[in-house]
Amino acid sequence: MKKYLFAATMLAAAVSSPAFADGNNRNTDEETFTLRAMNPAKCNLSASDYTLSIGGNQISDNGGFARTTVSSDVAATMNGAGVNAWCTGASNTLQMYRTAFVTDTGNQGTDLFNRAVVYDVEMSIAGATRSDGFTPIEGTRDGEGNGPGIGIGGGLTVGRFGPTTANAAVTFTADGTSNAASNGGLAGTQARTVFTPNTNRLIAGEYISLLTIELTPGV
Repeated sequence: MKKYLFAATMLAAAVSSPAFADGNNRNTDEETFTLRAMNPAKCNLSASDYTLSIGGNQISDNGGFARTTVSSDVAATMNGAGVNAWCTGASNTLQMYRTAFVTDTGNQGTDLFNRAVVYDVEMSIAGATRSDGFTPIEGTRDGEGNGPGIGIGGGLTVGRFGPTTANAAVTFTADGTSNAASNGGLAGTQARTVFTPNTNRLIAGEYISLLTIELTPGV
């Protein structure tokens, strides 16, 4: 009888007492976890206005011929547009390209009047540098598909810029003179060398040019 009583007592003790496999659990237990997050590279480009008229609102002189100062007029107008940008990545790509100022088809007609004026501008961004150190950092003269990180500039990048809420100011300068082109519509956004210069007068009308800047973020 004593034997059975002893066994019952041991069983009851086992049920009522918690088991401590790890003696540290009776004190503070501390574990440190490593948390990871990724912040992708980002870029932003903005301006106070996106529909602009160049100073004087005319691209021909008193004789009706294309003015040679349109590149300077475009640069001044863009500088007045309050263009600014920022990029958080260290290896960003950039390109800027334009169409000529064109009216109608943009190509010289059978009347022999021109319908296009081609110009070129360059851009700089405060605090931004190209990996080859060249300034300005990009221009329109080489047309679409070229720039730091693109086309003939494929091995280059632009570093990060614009760390504050003020962003980085983008400034523009003229890259040479402007001239009439007989194939302004056909040349599109291509390099200056694709446009065919012509000295005939410009036909009257409204002339439109599209200037595009592309920033692509890269880590």
